Amino acid sequence: MILKHHLDGFVFYTLYGHLSRESLIGLKVGAKVNQGEVIAYLGKAEVNGDYAPHLHFQIIKDLQGNIGDYPGVASLKDLEFYKENIFNPEVVLGL
Repeated sequence: MILKHHLDGFVFYTLYGHLSRESLIGLKVGAKVNQGEVIAYLGKAEVNGDYAPHLHFQIIKDLQGNIGDYPGVASLKDLEFYKENIFNPEVVLGL
């Protein structure tokens, strides 16, 4: 699931991965969500490649034409680009 955000004239995206299949039912491009609203639930291990339930979270500047998904890993040759295009959520969220 990818949400588009507008903040002080700046557009960015947040990606939420490894969600339950049920969380994806009824999703529609352009649907609005409200602050504090539950938007999804974590997927169980069997839908997460046998990993324990967890959230894959990315803050993205430019989706580069991707629709509905965005790479969660990058090759070494593309690393510098992704360092500029993906924000460190620890810094943004104050963790």
